[in-house]
Amino acid sequence: MLITAETPIKFDRKKQKDDTLLKLYKNILKPRMIEEKMLLLLRQGRIAKWFSGIGQEAISVGVASALNKDEFILPMHRNLGVFTTREIPLNRLFSQFQGKPGGFTQGRDRSFHFGTQDYKIVGMISHLGPQLGVADGIALADKLKKDKKVTVVFSGDGGASEGDFHESINTAAVWDLPVIFVIENNGYGLSTPSNEQFRCKSFADKAIGYGIEGVTVDGNNVLKVYETVKNLAESIRENPRPVILECVTFRMRGHEEASRNKICTERII
Repeated sequence: MLITAETPIKFDRKKQKDDTLLKLYKNILKPRMIEEKMLLLLRQGRIAKWFSGIGQEAISVGVASALNKDEFILPMHRNLGVFTTREIPLNRLFSQFQGKPGGFTQGRDRSFHFGTQDYKIVGMISHLGPQLGVADGIALADKLKKDKKVTVVFSGDGGASEGDFHESINTAAVWDLPVIFVIENNGYGLSTPSNEQFRCKSFADKAIGYGIEGVTVDGNNVLKVYETVKNLAESIRENPRPVILECVTFRMRGHEEASRNKICTERII
């Protein structure tokens, strides 16, 4: 199937109220505006690096909007929408990206390698796979304390091929841990096509091997992501268990801006 800029996305609002739709719209607009500003600052030499999530905002925003604010999220490089939806002050975010003392790492890093307990965000681990095990630990603590909470952790195409991915999901399956494993399927693990990494038809199919649920959604449809995560979270809080959620999307820019990839206008899957 060929996906282009002209491909229609059907948004079914169902019973969503106007306030919810407006909030989702504002939440998805904010990270795009920040990204465009960051790309300008990068060319001006005012930030050192940037991992663009343009084209994938609906996943971050839909997921973060669907959870309770006291539930942990473990994001990746391209999940700016998680941070903005959790309403982290922009002056602190911008200080982080520019390596200033006001940032979360006090100038020691200039990217998304940071977390904040105040906003229930755990800083990403570059190899991505290992952070799934951290999510297991958080979920286990919640289960032992009988807190009705769900933990969400993000992974990508490449991360889903790492050993930590398999170990973490198997552990979550055996212990019935309340975790939603979100896989952002943009077709590539850095530069390796997904079809060269495994023989399954989709990432959701991986759930079969662990005896858990696997769900696939259109990752570019913020309403679909929001509704799916909201329903899953409500169910998991009452019946703790892990679920793999595959969000099909595309990356419009390169792995990171130093790779000098041109913007993609279409993708074949």
